Amino acid sequence: MTDDTFSTLFDRCRAERPRSKPFLVVDGKTMTYGALLDRIDRLFRFFETTGLRPGDRIAVVTTSSPDLADLMLAGLRYGLAVCPLNTELAVPERRNALRCVDPAHIFIDGALVTSGALPGGVPHTAIEADHDQGHGGGLLGRLLTGRNTASGPRGLAAELEALSPAEVSWPVDPEQTGLMLFTSGTTNAPKVVQLSQKNLYAQINTFLNIHDYDAECHILNLLPLHHADGIMHGPIIAFFSGATLFRPRRFTVQELGDILHSVYRDRITHFIVVPALLSIMDRLSGEFDDAFRTKDFRFIRSSADHLPESLWASIERRFATRVTNTYGLSETVCEALYCGPLAERFKIGTLGKPVDCEIKIVDDRGEPVADGQTGELMIRGDNIMQGYFRQPDLTAEVLIDGWFRTGDFVSQDQDGFVHFVGRKKTLIITGGINVHPQDVTDALLDHPDVVEAVTFALPDRIWGEIVASAVVTARSVQLDAADLIKHCRERLAPNKVPRLIKKFEKLPRNPTGKILVDDIKRDVEADQVGNPARIEGNLEQKILAIAAHCFGCEPADLSLNVEHRTTFGWDSLAHVNLMLMAESVFEITLSPRDILSVSRLDHLKTAVANRLAEKQNG
Repeated sequence: MTDDTFSTLFDRCRAERPRSKPFLVVDGKTMTYGALLDRIDRLFRFFETTGLRPGDRIAVVTTSSPDLADLMLAGLRYGLAVCPLNTELAVPERRNALRCVDPAHIFIDGALVTSGALPGGVPHTAIEADHDQGHGGGLLGRLLTGRNTASGPRGLAAELEALSPAEVSWPVDPEQTGLMLFTSGTTNAPKVVQLSQKNLYAQINTFLNIHDYDAECHILNLLPLHHADGIMHGPIIAFFSGATLFRPRRFTVQELGDILHSVYRDRITHFIVVPALLSIMDRLSGEFDDAFRTKDFRFIRSSADHLPESLWASIERRFATRVTNTYGLSETVCEALYCGPLAERFKIGTLGKPVDCEIKIVDDRGEPVADGQTGELMIRGDNIMQGYFRQPDLTAEVLIDGWFRTGDFVSQDQDGFVHFVGRKKTLIITGGINVHPQDVTDALLDHPDVVEAVTFALPDRIWGEIVASAVVTARSVQLDAADLIKHCRERLAPNKVPRLIKKFEKLPRNPTGKILVDDIKRDVEADQVGNPARIEGNLEQKILAIAAHCFGCEPADLSLNVEHRTTFGWDSLAHVNLMLMAESVFEITLSPRDILSVSRLDHLKTAVANRLAEKQNG
């Protein structure tokens, strides 16, 4: 690492970028480096005219990749602390999260500015873009609508078009907070990680050394931009390496085949995924096996969840490409341990080895354990967070003399490779997305007829873990799981909504009153109540019942002609569950083409009918 800082590296990269080169491509629509830099300059002026000063916090809530990218980069260089939020948060979650961050200004999609969606008294600017549309040469704002919001002020595009560009020449203190990320909890005791510019600079340098990023790279990243993996392996590393970032406007499982075909068309070099997506890829037919066998492609990078060794080996064998596995948390910016891509740091089934940081594995007393013994992983380095925002006690629990306690149990073999053993914390990781169980439990307890509730993870072969809950309801009411799931959907982001809820007469407890979660989990896993395999009726009735179970609604709310893009609850997670449950109910195996082609429920009915006919005909 040189004597550079984040801001001096930014300025040098800015001067080197060819203005006509594509920076971001979303569904074939291009935003050039020139458009990006023009936008950044106008944002500098906007920050200045709205009274924002280095050290202030801003929140960004948008589905637009171009808007988030330029707000993120401009904010970091200006010296602001930027907090991207999940746009799928329910209104109460979003309002609570914004109160927690206490921003000086909020940038938010105009469609999300509804009554009660924002904390009072905080200035906001609406992003009224045609989301993720390309921003080619010329003034970026001219390709945005800039229409007024219902609350009166004009949108960000119109604001910027009226401003002249500005320059930022001051250095930013490396200890200044640059990025703020929710690591868990948006309704209950939120934890917001504070990452300094020094932290970000350290991670960028490691990325450049380990991941082979350069100006020739074409990065395909499907991950959310409010997560570290989406941000750091997205607009941040693209800008600092001079690469081009490719993203779909909105990824769905049905589009996975098109995504894989784009690897050759767009000359992709790096594919950024989570294990859940690799699991879906492993279900695909042989026509996709050569998707990565191009002269440009370098490797797949997987993170955010445990990568099972069998899945890892299957993907490498089938697609004839290296899968690099990394380990990290928001508290380490993004990554700390690397398995690959180079052979000396690669052992399949492991987390690899630490790079640009130190680790130690300790027992309950904080003493190092011997090789091969299990202990808690601790990490120290320039990539370790400053702490949790306004949570000094919680920060003190996990940061000890510069060492970060990860809460994960690992072991280290004689060759120095680290093996994941299990998670000490209660955090649920489903498809690479963090879910705080208490958020879900609180939402269930908000129902007037729920007396007790507890939420936990259940193992799942596709998503690693799924969210499940156990509840006790008032004896005088008839309340089923579908009612409770619908209740949760009104209060929680889709990935937090339980996929399984079981009712209990009472929750088992030990003599001190503590809920015996492990006993409940065993009971729920063995439980067959609500299993779609018990569904009766004709083919259409069964399809509707299965879909209702997966989407958290009633069969009467659906018809065979509903489409995935317009049906609430039919996200990528629900789509995979829909396919798996259909296979279980009808005792068939759907083809990869079936799985990718189902966009309406009548498509699923046809696919099931065809497989049943094949089965009957032998």
